[in-house]
Amino acid sequence: MLTHTDAERLSAVRRYHILDAPADGSFDNVARVAAQVFDTPIATVTIVDVDRVWFAACHGLEGVTQIGTEPGLCASAVLQDGVYVVNDGAVDPRTLDHPLVRGDLGLRFYAAAPITTGDGHRLGTVNVIDREPREVTDAQVATLTALAGIVADQLELRLAAIQAVRAERGLDQIPGPRSTASAKLTGQLRHLAANHLDGEHPQVCGLGLSGPCDQPVEVKIADPWGDSAWACIRHAEDIIINERSTFIADQNHNGLERYLRRVERRSTGPAGTS
Repeated sequence: MLTHTDAERLSAVRRYHILDAPADGSFDNVARVAAQVFDTPIATVTIVDVDRVWFAACHGLEGVTQIGTEPGLCASAVLQDGVYVVNDGAVDPRTLDHPLVRGDLGLRFYAAAPITTGDGHRLGTVNVIDREPREVTDAQVATLTALAGIVADQLELRLAAIQAVRAERGLDQIPGPRSTASAKLTGQLRHLAANHLDGEHPQVCGLGLSGPCDQPVEVKIADPWGDSAWACIRHAEDIIINERSTFIADQNHNGLERYLRRVERRSTGPAGTS
C-alpha cells in the first residue's frame, strides 16, 4: 500500500532542496490567491516530509511552520492525483481523529491539490482550510489545481537555478557540466515562459543596465514584492541565479523602475562608488 513515506517520493522531495529553506515569500501569493478564491481564512503551501508537513507558505496561521503527518489531510492528499476534499471534517471518517479537527483549530473544511513534479511525484499540496463545513465548485477545483501547477513550475525553476549556481561556483574549469546546467536553466525558462507573450509587451529586453539590450523579449520575471521586468533569456537567467526569490511572472505584474534602481545601487556601492 502506497504511503507518504514512499522512498521515491521522499527522494523527489529532497531533490528540490525546499524543506526548511529560509522564508522568502516565493509562494505567499499562491496561498493568498487560494484563500481568496475559496473565501477561506486559511491557505497553505505544504511539503510532506517523513514525519512532518512543512509550510512553504502560510496565509492566516501566524507562527506555524509545520504540523504532523497524521492521515486525513496533507499526508493523505499526496497519495492521490486529483484534488482531495473534506467537506466536513467532524463527520468525515478520514479526519475524525485528526488533531486539527479535534483540537483548538476546529478544522471542518479542507481542499488540497497535489504539487506534482514532471516525473509524477507528489511533493505536497496547495490547500485551503475553514472552520465551517463547505462545498466546492468545479471552478474552484480547477483554480486550486492550477495554483499547485504554478508551485511545481517554480520549484523546477528554482532547482535549475540552484544547479546553475553550483556549476558556476564549483565547475568553472569543467565546461561540460557547467554548460549543461546553464542550458537546462535556459530550457526551463523557455518552457515556463511559452504562454507569456500573447498580450502586448515591449519588443526588446528591459534589463540592460550597462547599456541598452537589443535582444528580443522572451519572458517576464517578477519578485515577491511585485517588481517585474520583460527580459531576454540571458538577462532573465542572470537575475534568477542572483535573486533567488525571482520567478516567472504573468503579464499583470509591473515595477521595473524600482528593480532597476535596486540593482543600480548594489552595483555602484555606498555613496556612489563602484
